[in-house]
Amino acid sequence: MPRMLSRVGIPVALLLAPVFAFAAATDVTLTTDAVISVNGITLNVSGSGGSVESIVINPTNFSVTLLAGSTFEATASGREQLAVDNTDEATGSVCNGSTSTIGYVAIKTMTVVVTPSTTLCSAPPATPTSGGGGPSSIAAVPATPATPAIPAATTTPAVSAVPATPATPATPASGLSTSQIQSILDVLASFDVDAATMASVRAALEGTSTGSVTSNAVAVFKSNLTVGSLGSEVKALQQYLNANGYTVAAGGPGSPGNETTRFGAATKAALIKFQKANGITPAAGYFGPKTRAAIK
Repeated sequence: MPRMLSRVGIPVALLLAPVFAFAAATDVTLTTDAVISVNGITLNVSGSGGSVESIVINPTNFSVTLLAGSTFEATASGREQLAVDNTDEATGSVCNGSTSTIGYVAIKTMTVVVTPSTTLCSAPPATPTSGGGGPSSIAAVPATPATPAIPAATTTPAVSAVPATPATPATPASGLSTSQIQSILDVLASFDVDAATMASVRAALEGTSTGSVTSNAVAVFKSNLTVGSLGSEVKALQQYLNANGYTVAAGGPGSPGNETTRFGAATKAALIKFQKANGITPAAGYFGPKTRAAIK
């Protein structure tokens, strides 16, 4: 029988042998990552935004019971594929050459069974031709056929391309550096200045306007986004958050002017701040219909 380990309400990082379980008389809240081992495969699990009622670890799989409003994420450290029995409520499934992750935001009490496989993630698997109840997959995009070469008789000698001169970063209208502007915004944030005022101050210091970012964002956002999502909508979300006082990063990737197309932990943290400020629950860092509706 599975052994029961209670009180998972403080920071933990445990390596558990198979056939162990997290359970308690009261709800369980994961406040930091927990490391578990299932069938010799190491997994990093985390939860927030509510309660994880129980986690039961079996020899070849583990099940997690989520209460409404809670979130859960599991990542295979060795990029092993993760199969789940409940794909309807899944908010994110990433399986590629760099990560293997599944995530859930529960809108009702639910139980999910996760079965790790020794098969590693590499390229996105092809879409199944018939329903099988397994995890959703992404069809591989066929390569574009090469354009036939122009016959030698009509070929124009190629001209060596001149390398483009890197663009010089624009100097903010205020003459302050990006880090100095961010320091000013951080001070304002410590006094609970509202997001609209923060955005106006940033625009004044940088000599920019937040109007184009906002209008472009409203037109662009069509999809649900979560940790691991990629694409232009992620970049538009980072631009919107940065322009409205919910800074993704003070410098480097994700910072104003250096937004990326990858939804990572910094994007999630900035989105949670936006959701809390706008009364969106659960404030779990998941970009879904309620959050899109709040962007104006």
